[in-house]
Amino acid sequence: MASIRKIRHQWYARVSLWDGQNQKEKSIPLKTESKSVAKLRLTDIKLVEDGIKSGNEYEFPWLDNSSKIKRKYLTVRDTSSEFLSQRLADGYQRSTIRRNKVSFNTLIKLLGESCRVEDITSENIELYKKRYQNIHSKPGININLRLIKTFLNWCEEKGYVDKKPKFKLVKVPKSSPSYITDSEFAEIMALRDLDHFYKKVFYFHRETGLRLSEPYCGTLNKQWLIIPASYTKQQVEHEVELKAELIPIWHLMMKSLDDWKSKGRAQQNFTLKISKMFLWACRKSKIEKHRFHDLRHTFAVRMYLQTNDIYQVRDLMGHSVVTTTEKYMKFKRRRLAADFPTLKGALESKIPNYGNVPMEMEAIRSWE
Repeated sequence: MASIRKIRHQWYARVSLWDGQNQKEKSIPLKTESKSVAKLRLTDIKLVEDGIKSGNEYEFPWLDNSSKIKRKYLTVRDTSSEFLSQRLADGYQRSTIRRNKVSFNTLIKLLGESCRVEDITSENIELYKKRYQNIHSKPGININLRLIKTFLNWCEEKGYVDKKPKFKLVKVPKSSPSYITDSEFAEIMALRDLDHFYKKVFYFHRETGLRLSEPYCGTLNKQWLIIPASYTKQQVEHEVELKAELIPIWHLMMKSLDDWKSKGRAQQNFTLKISKMFLWACRKSKIEKHRFHDLRHTFAVRMYLQTNDIYQVRDLMGHSVVTTTEKYMKFKRRRLAADFPTLKGALESKIPNYGNVPMEMEAIRSWE
């Protein structure tokens, strides 16, 4: 229950708040030295006490010379900042928060800096779709729309909007994961203008299936690379067994990152450069349809081809549920066998353990 207290001859209202973990207190100036006036003004505050506890801000008559209590305008910019701060406190990775900020900036650019969160309508979202349909890919637009939908749900729960607008994501035809065939990978490795360091990095990711930033967040325990839960997409610790030839590559990658950071550069720019170099290598090899994440897809289909066990592939990929992995079962095994002839010996020998599959050791030695 709200109460009053006097601080340096002025009265203030006190409202207790609970943020889910700690009890906090919000002070509201009553702009009076009279206790009787303070009690009258406290009555007004009690009318909206539940709203204050929900996080709403109010303007009172004695503060802005108005005739009634008004809820302050909550802009999309301010509210989204509060939303992202909450996500960060909830354990979301900073890379995710940075990506979220980009999504919000596209919305604010369209609606304007002063747009109130309660003024967002379904029509605004449809306009957003049309505005960016020729700028971003459909999956890219949907990433932004999913965040906006989550944000509006949060705003409704907080009481910032009475009712969230409803909208649908952009329809995207379902497509199979894009992987890099042996011949395409060989073309990239044969590029004379591509530094050997990047060749080794690309090889490392194809053989481990790790996401772009994950190797640099892990620690090595003998042959096991352990990625902490806070750095994985599923928020679950992931262990990857490195074959002998991959261990020195990992050490080289970590040393290169340390050298990069010693010059005052950000880690995300280091991994961004690796991604850009892969796109450059693909263009140079005239296989522009690929992106860096396709190395992870390549790992998955190769493992499925060798093991024919989608559950084993799930564990190797670090997926929390097998339904995420099942998309790799859509490929015909005969097609995969044709696209990955370097696995022929392993397949004929029926070797189920990927750690024993012969790798391109001669190719690796040639990069030294």
